Order: sequence, then structure tokens, then C-alpha cells
Amino acid sequence: MLRRPRLWNRKLAAAFLLAMTAVVAQDPTSFLTQDVLRVGDKLACRCGGCRNTVANCPMLHCSSADPMRRRIYQMKARRMSDDAVLNTIVREEGVVALASPPAQGFGLITWLMPPIALAVGFLIYSWYVRRNRSSPEPLSSADQAIIERFRSQIERELDGPSAPHEIKPGPDSRT
Repeated sequence: MLRRPRLWNRKLAAAFLLAMTAVVAQDPTSFLTQDVLRVGDKLACRCGGCRNTVANCPMLHCSSADPMRRRIYQMKARRMSDDAVLNTIVREEGVVALASPPAQGFGLITWLMPPIALAVGFLIYSWYVRRNRSSPEPLSSADQAIIERFRSQIERELDGPSAPHEIKPGPDSRT
């Protein structure tokens, strides 16, 4: 009777180890080597749920990043260079697979348009402001009188006692 529990324990331990082996074999993080991360940083995750690269997609069991990591891992295991891996993936999936467009050909427009648009917008704004600038209207006599009254008050206050920090004794002060 003692042998049955031991045999049962061994079978349970073997089943557990087999299940753990299957879980570890399916773990997508086992493909996250330095090579995969380096190449994956240049490829866009196309799952639609994030705007990250294949290397840093945070979704668990991502439908785009996990298979792409596996493909990169397999290509790197065949001793392909980073450029060869990227070229293969771009050839199969198109330029949309890249995280950022190439700075050549039509992709160069995506790099040049933002600063060009800002410069054109600034020029249009400057032209509009210069064209619609008007000279200030002359002040009315009432406005000039108010300004003159405030100027004379400022002059009186500035020309007052030479030491403004001295306090003049008032009628209720005891000195």
C-alpha cells in the first residue's frame, strides 16, 4: 500500500513537469533575445491595439508581435544579418512593417513635410499679420486728460520726500 502513493506521486510529478515544459515552450518571452529586440525595434507591431514596435509591445499573446518575434528568432538562428531579416520581412509584408518610414524615395516626404508645413504656416501667418496691421487710433481728448492726470500724480509721488522709508509722525503718535 505504500508503493501506490509513491507511484501516484511520481506520475503526478511527471505530469506536472510535462505540463510545465509545454507552458515554457509556448512562452513568447523566450524569443526575446538581444538580437530579436534589436531587429524588433525597427518593426511596427500591427495588432491594432497598440502603437509600439515588435520589441516593446506590452500586450500578452499579441497576435502580431509574438509571431513576428518567433520569425525573427528563427531567421537569426539561421545566422541572417539584421538587414537581411528586415529586408525579408519588408519584401513579404511591405514598407508598412517598418516602425518608421525609410528616409529615401517617397518615405522622405514623411520626414520633410512637418518642418515644411510649419515654415509655410509661419510665412502665411506673418504675411497676414503684416497685411492687416493698422496704425493705432489717436486718443480722444478725454483719454488724454486722464493720462495727463495720472502722469502728474506719478510725478508728485516720485518727487515727494527724498527718503520714502521714513514715516512721518501722525497726530496720535507719542514721540
